[in-house]
This record gives sequence, structure tokens and C-alpha cells, in this order.
Amino acid sequence: MDNRNIPGSAPHPMKTLVPTYALYGEHGQGLVPESLHCESIPQRSSLYGWEIKLHRHDLFVQILYIRSGEVRIQFDDRRLEARGPCALFVPALHAHGFRFSEDIDGAVITIVTQQMEKLLAPHADLLAHFQAPALAVFESDEHGRRSFSLAVELLLAEYADTQHWRLPLLESMLATVLALLARKIATQASQAPGRRTPRAAAHLHRFRTLLNRHFREQRDIAHYAGRLGITATQLNRICREELGLSALGVINGRLLAEARRDLAYSSLSVKEIALTLGFSDPGYFSRFFAKHAGMSPSGFRILVRNQLDRQRA
Repeated sequence: MDNRNIPGSAPHPMKTLVPTYALYGEHGQGLVPESLHCESIPQRSSLYGWEIKLHRHDLFVQILYIRSGEVRIQFDDRRLEARGPCALFVPALHAHGFRFSEDIDGAVITIVTQQMEKLLAPHADLLAHFQAPALAVFESDEHGRRSFSLAVELLLAEYADTQHWRLPLLESMLATVLALLARKIATQASQAPGRRTPRAAAHLHRFRTLLNRHFREQRDIAHYAGRLGITATQLNRICREELGLSALGVINGRLLAEARRDLAYSSLSVKEIALTLGFSDPGYFSRFFAKHAGMSPSGFRILVRNQLDRQRA
């Protein structure tokens, strides 16, 4: 099998036909304790004949760490194959499915999207690498494999423990895992033919920084390109090459992330959230959210609140 980078893509239109699970294979399970869940891939996948059928998550991202064994992957309408040692990143709202070999060994780490964004908020350039599906291959990178493997194993061990200060340790270890994974994804991108020049990386970093400061102002692509001293066409090309998204897709993704956070964790009305995000028409905000999230803002809020209530019960 050949390990290959996964081309990034926006959620495929078929997503509305794909079941939405709390964790893969489970309908209606509440949010996981501490915004984090870790489990064995073979223990879970063996219950389903080593196959996790196509599904998606509205609230979670996942990291699959494959120590050994093989996996066939479907992301939206793309298919590829990989073997360990490797790691997969699965963003929220992307349809995905897996077929594992029976000798598979590894773990899946499920993280509430809001928690990941909170951990990485000070590092916009790092967070940028988690906007699209990604595959990190360690086959010829012994140093990267050892570092990432150690970080994951420490996280898994702490997750299974009950000693004092477990939560701050889990948060610190999770941040380390995410940073090492982003480093590997970025390194692979820089080594791909015709990809990621230092100038493009600098433009992307500045774009994400500006976007985090001004996304509520609903600035267009031309505004950001002008601030960067490049054309809108160049900015689009950089975003597609580095993130697998158009510049507009990056802007919309930032708005959507903030809208999801406000709906889930604030008491603001849908109209108030729309206004804080720069939408003068709440109806337009509702249509924007439904188009990109697959459900209405009020429907999303009800889903999250029901899951939170089940967690507390």
C-alpha cells in the first residue's frame, strides 16, 4: 500500500445523507467527559467487523494513531490506503469511514472541537493545519515517529489513570500531541513538490492572524489580500495549496467555528449571535449556518444542549 497525503476538501454535499454520530458507531451518546475520549482501535473496530462505515461528527475532531497494521480510508468522496506508523486527523463535519486490517494496532483520540480551538487559539498558524483531513506518515521519519508516539502514549496512559492533577496534565499532553501532529503535517507539505514556499507560509500565517482579529467585520478576500500585499488570486492559490480550501472557505470556516461556539456555550439568542458576527440580517445568518453545518442554528443548539444534559445526568 502507498501512504499518500489527503487532498483537503470542503464537506461533500453527500454529508446530509451520512449519519451523524457522537462517537463512531454510537447514536445519541452524550459529550465525552472532560471534552476528551481515548480508546483502542482494535477493541472498537472488531465489534463492527473491522469496518467503521461512513459517518460524520458535528461536535468532534479525531486523531487516529496507527501503530501498525493497514487501513483503507474514505474522506468525503476520496479514498486512500495507509499503513502504520501513521496518524490521521479527522475534522468535524467531514464524512469519513475506515476498513482496518485484523492486525491493526492503535488508538483513536476524540476531542470536542471547541476544546481544541481553545488550546490552539494563541497559535493561528498551527490551528490552520487542522482545517482539512490530513495524513501524517512516519515511515521514514524516525525522530518524528518517536516524538509523536511518546506524546500519544503518555496521553493514553494519563487518560486511563486517576491520580491527582489529571485534568491539567491531560490538557498539556493533548496540546503537545496536536503541536507535534501539526508540525508533521506542515513538514510534509513543505516537502511536497511545488508546495509551501517560505513566502507562502508567511502569507498564510499573516492571513490567519488578520482573520482572527477581523472576522467579525465580514471583510472580503480582496481586503485581506490587499493587507498582505498580494492579489486575491494569489491568496486563493495559497489557501488551496496549504489548506485545501479557498480563501473564502477559510473565512467562512472561521465564522462557522465562532457561531458553533456561541450557540453551544453562550446564552445569546440566534439574532444576537448573528449581529456579533457581522450579519445584519439574522435570516441570512441562519441560511449561512445551515448551508455549512447541515442544520439550523436552533437545531444545532438543541443538539448540543441535549448532549450536555445527558453528560450531566
